[in-house]
Amino acid sequence: MAMRHLLDGAASFGAALITLGACGLPAWFTLQAINANVAPLWAYAPAGALAIIGLILTLAFLRKGFAGVAPTRQRRRTS
Repeated sequence: MAMRHLLDGAASFGAALITLGACGLPAWFTLQAINANVAPLWAYAPAGALAIIGLILTLAFLRKGFAGVAPTRQRRRTS
């Protein structure tokens, strides 16, 4: 039982890392492109939206990881 919760938590931490990379890196590179005058100023809006969504999802997966909940479940498994 405890091992299953530990593995579910590890899977949630992995999902948090993947989400952070999938949303954080494109947002960061977009900001770098704006600063280098390669992208237009209106690109701040999509980059900010992507960063906020990524932050919300990352925090949700971290919360699940600390609680021992699998990333695809809402509650801990029973028996």
